Amino acid sequence: MPRYPQSNLAACMIPWTTDFQLDSHNFDRHISSVIDSGYQCLYVMGTAGEGYALGDRQFQEVVEVFADKTVGRDLAPQVGVISLSMQTVIDRIAWCHGRGIHMFQISLPSWGALDDKEIMLFFQTVCGEFPDCQFLHYNLLRARRILTGKDYRRIADVVPNLVATKNSTSDYARTADLLEHAPDLQHFLLESNFALGCTRGECSLLCSLGVLCPELAMRFFHAGVERDLPQLFRITEVFRRLGKRMFTHCSRKMIDGAFDKALVHLRNPAFPTRLLPPYLSMNEEELQGCREAYQDWRTSVDASVQC
Repeated sequence: MPRYPQSNLAACMIPWTTDFQLDSHNFDRHISSVIDSGYQCLYVMGTAGEGYALGDRQFQEVVEVFADKTVGRDLAPQVGVISLSMQTVIDRIAWCHGRGIHMFQISLPSWGALDDKEIMLFFQTVCGEFPDCQFLHYNLLRARRILTGKDYRRIADVVPNLVATKNSTSDYARTADLLEHAPDLQHFLLESNFALGCTRGECSLLCSLGVLCPELAMRFFHAGVERDLPQLFRITEVFRRLGKRMFTHCSRKMIDGAFDKALVHLRNPAFPTRLLPPYLSMNEEELQGCREAYQDWRTSVDASVQC
């Protein structure tokens, strides 16, 4: 049995004022909108949520608002903790723990790739420090080491509160490897590979485009729970077409949050798209291209899957 329930996970973005202070009012409204869309499992401060960029004061301010909206309710909140310093990771988890958060997304330190013994030391130390908490590992290339299913098997056998992973791969072989060797971990997959994952076992959804189409993302998730493969692959194709249209006009490289905040802005124009310096968000011309692509998609998509 998986160590964590099958879930539809939503990311919460962080809005900043013109002087780069937390826009608490917009943040509060944004979290409420995610909850009102039907999500019970939600998190803040992954890579798209700029978790890599916040200072301690900013981190605490964000967690205060997030915890106030989610802790003590019928919700499953998670906080992402990203740092080059393992001690900073531990200190921030401890601070969140005091505010009632008990589920955390962690990433490997990225200054240099960790070897097998260092990876084990990281998980045993961080997760072992908080035995009453649960942990999801965000498995991404920026950490310079992608963990395989066999890697997770070794870690999970000695770290009982590692309960889940988040993998942004669209590679079927990698996904099958995860579900074959570590089926007791709950693997969160993007919309590009969720259907394929469901052909191999129980897995969970992190739909990056779900902010534009929350009802469609919910139908997608429930099709996965029910193993309705025709519906799963049909909706996969709908999301593929949407993703292909949304950002083809963007010619420059941008950090993840630039794309995700643009999606939130399309649904709520009052939500600011600015990123913490030195990263730059989309300019107005790029945002207008996204608006046009989104409207074009909405008019062309099959009415049966309209958001």
